[in-house]
Amino acid sequence: MNLIETLIELEPVFMQAGQIACRMQSTAKHHNKTNTGLNVVDIVTEADLAVQEFLLGEMVKTDLVNCRLLAEEDTPLVSKFTGTNGYYLAIDPIDGTAIYARGGKFFNVIVSLHDGKNLLYTFKHFPVLDWTIKIIKNTYSTVGIQPKFESTLAEKNAVLYYKGNPKTALGDIYKELTDKGIKFINWGNSMDDADEQSMFILKQTAGFYAEDLNVYDATVALHAAKALNRKIYSGGPNGHLDFTNIQKRKTGFYYPGYYLALNQ
Repeated sequence: MNLIETLIELEPVFMQAGQIACRMQSTAKHHNKTNTGLNVVDIVTEADLAVQEFLLGEMVKTDLVNCRLLAEEDTPLVSKFTGTNGYYLAIDPIDGTAIYARGGKFFNVIVSLHDGKNLLYTFKHFPVLDWTIKIIKNTYSTVGIQPKFESTLAEKNAVLYYKGNPKTALGDIYKELTDKGIKFINWGNSMDDADEQSMFILKQTAGFYAEDLNVYDATVALHAAKALNRKIYSGGPNGHLDFTNIQKRKTGFYYPGYYLALNQ
């Protein structure tokens, strides 16, 4: 069985993980694991840790144990993964922890896989909404009733991002787009209960921009854009995004560089 088939077989486990998060939401204690000033990345809850260990407890029984694991939280089972097969497995047990901690419903579980060059599998499940985005290589699909994400930032001509400097990174592309009326809006400390990558995918916004990509969750919109043949601009230290160039910062691992995905 190849790794994608293994992940597909584990999808009921990913759904169960979401239900664990739901059950813990009203009681899970939380604190700041970092102090960047961005609620999006600073906060962690007991549920993040429990959900991640539940996921890893099932994955470690399969050939996925030989992947290089990129797990957002430092939990005991992380050390069991060997990183010997050339594949990269990423886990975000609760994407949108700040939303989760204040009782919001737009948090989700993300599991993804790539081989250093190609995005192979992305699973993004919203347990409260019972809605899932799934991308296998270049095939995009959803399961459940498509939600409407509500946000004061969700303008049809807006590109949303949470950090970085798209004007500097994009140069002439930025000028060309802003001359056409596209706005770049930083949602870094937004208190909206929404999911900016999903809003892009569902064409509620003009695009999504990510810079120095968080390895756990920031590739969802990129994988969807590739599968849906949306416009993509990207770059990195060597001229392109390199998924083998994984760097460490205070908030975790990241890929140096940027991408802009557009609904044009």
